Amino acid sequence: MKVLVIGGTSFIGRHIVEELLLNEHEVVLFNRGKTNPDLFPTCRRIVGDRRTDMDQAALEHWDAVIDTSGYTPNDVKPVIEALREKSDHYTFISTISVYDDFSKGDVNEQGTIITHTVETDEVTGVTYGPLKVMCENEVKNSLGEKALIVRPCIVVGPDDPTDRFTYWALRTVEEGPIAIPGGNRKVQWIDVRDLAKWIVTMIEGKKTGTFNAASEPVSFESFIDALIAKQGIETIAISDTIVAKIEMDAKHRFPLWMPITEQFPQGFFIVDASKAVQEGLSIRPLHYTAEDTRKWAVHLESETCKVGPTNEIEKLLLETAAREGMSN
Repeated sequence: MKVLVIGGTSFIGRHIVEELLLNEHEVVLFNRGKTNPDLFPTCRRIVGDRRTDMDQAALEHWDAVIDTSGYTPNDVKPVIEALREKSDHYTFISTISVYDDFSKGDVNEQGTIITHTVETDEVTGVTYGPLKVMCENEVKNSLGEKALIVRPCIVVGPDDPTDRFTYWALRTVEEGPIAIPGGNRKVQWIDVRDLAKWIVTMIEGKKTGTFNAASEPVSFESFIDALIAKQGIETIAISDTIVAKIEMDAKHRFPLWMPITEQFPQGFFIVDASKAVQEGLSIRPLHYTAEDTRKWAVHLESETCKVGPTNEIEKLLLETAAREGMSN
């Protein structure tokens, strides 16, 4: 296949390109040449801004287009307008943040999505979900049966720029005790390489529709147990009540955590990905993802990750938990 990848050099995009090349497809990258410009030297490049320069890509016909970097309608509209008649298949990477109700358990693709629109073009924690819904609507309304919309959960693994999973992968090989979120909560993830392999397989099969992409959810304790690389490391569960007592910004709270509430009874965004599994999605064992992430992040320590409790905050959490335990 002749495939145009919008983006393609950062995390999800780069792993999709690697999988396409592994399967011997012709890959052309369209991006501004700012992120990892030396990646994939054998790939042809069209250097430009997706909002103003898509006419360059419209000079050719594409078996498939993969949009890995569309966050607002102003990102998506110019691509669709230029390539609507120039591509046979279009993949848009969305997010499970488009859903508006996680209160009733694992959400499948028929779950209700955010209905309100936003006027801003700025992507924040508040606008991210609504903007992605607006992007999905542009794709569906313009491309219909040509479109594959993928809604991943938290994507993890080598090259992850967020450090959310990396923090836990690194913290679980350091000395204990390790403070972890307590309560009856669950977590799920998807290894970026499993996501990329499945997406490429779907494109090769010309599959369309909307799919969640995620692992089976597990308890947070089971998640941590799978990450721990050596025996004897103690973990101590910290309640949401204690987390709320410790003054810290969102950056220094537990990664992959949110308070257990009526809206999020499992303490996380949890979705049903069985539809994707029926179409061949498979998830590698978590300890392999952890080991590969640690090898990639060998230059880091958990203390230097962009997110997660610092040593001082973790110590305070553990001390507070110990005091409350003694007073009960």
